[in-house]
Amino acid sequence: MHKFTIKLWSAAVGTAAVMSLPAAAADAPNVAEPTDFVYPSGFDKALSLMMAGEGGENGIGVHKVWPTLSVPALTTEQIGKAVSGNSLAIAYHYTHQYSPDGKVGGYNIRYDQVDVKSCPKTEVPGDGFLLYEGVCSAQVEEPVTGTWEAKDHQLCVDIAWAGSTQIKGCYTMFFIMDSVAMVKPDGTVSGKAHALKKGAARDM
Repeated sequence: MHKFTIKLWSAAVGTAAVMSLPAAAADAPNVAEPTDFVYPSGFDKALSLMMAGEGGENGIGVHKVWPTLSVPALTTEQIGKAVSGNSLAIAYHYTHQYSPDGKVGGYNIRYDQVDVKSCPKTEVPGDGFLLYEGVCSAQVEEPVTGTWEAKDHQLCVDIAWAGSTQIKGCYTMFFIMDSVAMVKPDGTVSGKAHALKKGAARDM
C-alpha cells in the first residue's frame, strides 16, 4: 500500500505545498484499515459522491491530519470499482472509457491550427475550437483503443491513438477531493488531475 503526502506550510506571504514521494504503509497513521479511516462512510459512498460531482465533499480520500495531508492509494478492488464502466478525463485533452471487459475506448483531442476568424472572440466550451494566445485551433477527436487491468493496487493500461501506443504502464491511483491523481512508479504525478466520470462521458 502506498500513500500520497502533501506537506502544507503556512506563511505570511501565502501558502506553499511540497509533495513527498509515495511512502510505505508503515509510515501511515497507526490504524488497522486505512480505507475505513479515510472513507468513514465507506468507499462506495465516496465513489458515488465523486460521480455525482459533489466537489470532494468533506475532503474525499484524505486523513484528518494537519499540517500534513495524507492520502492512501486505492486498492486493486477499489480501482476496479472506480474505473470499470466509467471514464477518466482531462478537459480539452482526452477521455478514456474503461469498459468492464478490460478494453479502453474514447478519444484523444488533437489541435490543428486554423484561420483565427474561425474562433469566437471569447472561449466557448464545447464548440470544437480553442483560442489561445491569438492562435485558433480546431479540436479533432482521435479514437482511442487499448486495454486496462487493475492489479497489485495499480491501474495498468496500454492505450493507443493516432496509430501508435501513447500511454503504457502501471499507475497508482489516489482520490484527492474531487479529482484522481495518477502516480508513476518513480513517484511523479502523471500529467494533470483526472476527472472520474460516470459511464462513457465526454471530457467536459
